[in-house]
Order: sequence, then C-alpha cells, then structure tokens
Amino acid sequence: MPCIGPKMGARFEVARDLRPLFPYINSNIANAKYFNSPKHIQFVFAGVLCTFYSYEIIAAAFHDYDCAHLYSERLLKYINRIFENRIAIKPCHKTIAPLAPMKIYQLLPQTNCGKCGLISCLAFAVSMSKGKVNSSDCPGFSEPITTKAVYPIFDKNGNLTSTIDLSIPDQQLLKTQKNLLTNRELQVLTHLSNGATNLEISESLLISQHTVKTHITHIFDKLGVHGRTQAAVWATRRNLI
Repeated sequence: MPCIGPKMGARFEVARDLRPLFPYINSNIANAKYFNSPKHIQFVFAGVLCTFYSYEIIAAAFHDYDCAHLYSERLLKYINRIFENRIAIKPCHKTIAPLAPMKIYQLLPQTNCGKCGLISCLAFAVSMSKGKVNSSDCPGFSEPITTKAVYPIFDKNGNLTSTIDLSIPDQQLLKTQKNLLTNRELQVLTHLSNGATNLEISESLLISQHTVKTHITHIFDKLGVHGRTQAAVWATRRNLI
C-alpha cells in the first residue's frame, strides 16, 4: 500500500527484488536513468517521476491517497508486462553515476531552513542524489535556465510506450520574475552584475551612492539573495547581462 508523505509523494513497498528488471526498464522506457551507486532507476511514467530501488518505489506527486493507489496499480501492471515480455526485450545495462551531493548542495540556499522536511541542506542534497527527493521539494532551489516538458507517447490501445523530454525556455517564468524589480532596479542590477561599484553605478545612472545602496538592498530582498554574486547569477540566468 502507498504511504503518502507531506509533499504528496508516495512510497510503494514490493515483495520482489526489482533490480533484475532495471536493464529491461532501461531499454524499454525512453529517457530512463539507470544509476549504479546505489543501484536504482528513475523514469517518468504517466507524467509522474518514479524511482525504483531494490524493494521500494518512490513516486511524486499526487493529489490524494486514491490517486496514488490507482497510479500504483497502473504502474505495477505496466512493469509486470515488461517482466512477462523480457525475453523479447534486449536489456540495456548502461548506467550513469548519480550527481554528487556537493554539486547539488551548491544549488541549494544553504540556510538549513527545514522547509523540505529534512534537518539540513546537506541532508537534502544527499537524499536528492539518491533520488528520494527532487528540486520541487526545496522552496529555495536555484531557478532553472530552461524547463523540461515531458510528453507521453501512447500506442493505439492508449498504453504509454515512451516519453519525449523537450527542454524549453520558460519565458513566462522569466517574465514574472523580472517583474519583481522596477526598471531602475533592473538597471542597477545590470551594472552590478557587470562588476560595477556603487560609485560607478551612481555616476552612470546619475543618482547618489545612497540611492544606489537603497536599490541594491531592495534587489537583494526581492530576489531572496545574500550578495552581489548571487544577484549576478540571477541576472545571468535571465539574460540580463
């Protein structure tokens, strides 16, 4: 039975070791990610991200318990079909190394706020490297330059056969976030991101250094950043510089 967590994720326990199926899943499901340490496989099925371990499946996100339960039945039926047809499937044993926790940690706010349900940002990074949580579970996770849309491919009987991932610029997201700042704040941010000092910004925009400092304080507060470097990264990701 599925166990619903606070983020509406679900964990399904299974009685059979799933690892022998991983190469067949890897071969049969487009864009599956087969990790070697610890051994697990991650893929999108019916629009939901799934991670298979030896004796458990983690999936997210669901509206309620009933949705999770119905999804588990559909997923297990699909996996059983792969198991039954495995003789006709050429297994793919190619694996990839998981993203190192410290790489993930660099994308986190590093405030240990606990909003993700874990005790620290480092604990979150370790859990994410193992596929147990994802970026949406952290409210302060760095914003992407592009977003990935997952499109399902169905056969004539309406069964999901594969998916296609397309990375597309999230123009609406960028527009909304840019609108957090006034035009003057955007001008200050652009100069700041190019390495200009407060004096240089004041001379360029014909405003006082005190006004520049006030604008920078407002920029940091609105973006939720803690310094000029983080603000510059925000601007770079939105093609402001």
